[in-house]
Amino acid sequence: MVKHNIRIFAFAILGLAFIVYATIFLLTQNLDSIDFHKAITHVSTTISINIILWMIFIAWGWKLKIFYPWLVPFPNLSGDWEGTIKSNWKEKKLEPIPIEVSITQNFFNVQVRIKTKESRSYSIGASFDIDNERGFQQLFYTYLNTPKAGVRERSEIHYGSTILNFDGFKVTKMDGEYWTDRETTGEITLTKKNVA
Repeated sequence: MVKHNIRIFAFAILGLAFIVYATIFLLTQNLDSIDFHKAITHVSTTISINIILWMIFIAWGWKLKIFYPWLVPFPNLSGDWEGTIKSNWKEKKLEPIPIEVSITQNFFNVQVRIKTKESRSYSIGASFDIDNERGFQQLFYTYLNTPKAGVRERSEIHYGSTILNFDGFKVTKMDGEYWTDRETTGEITLTKKNVA
């Protein structure tokens, strides 16, 4: 699982609040004769500004490299990916199957959608496993795969799980493996499309 450093989050929240309050105080007070009533009203202004700043951080700011890894321990994987899966289905040596992958991510959630020529998969749950001490940087998720109606006599609807390995913050390649409740396993490789 991702190890969030609660102490760092607490220091970031309190530190930002202190900086905002001190800035407002210095801009609005005459230091020769401090107005304590005005100083107290700055508290509510500070809280409001902090809420807005944290909402901006949660909506967008967490993607900035400056926050990785000391505050945000996981990278932004959002975008379109392409790759292949290679399955051991029915113990056959199948050719790699081309796939298109769309990952949608925010600060709290990751959604993975995979499309092949014959089926679509949607993640049910996803999480990061990032532990630098053990050398793990992984995304794992469970999914429901729904083949097209015309192929279901040989490829039924099924559940599965996938682990994708990656390195660093700016991730452009991932690889890993998957397994399903049909007792099949396989390998998956992905490359991000439209990398700037």
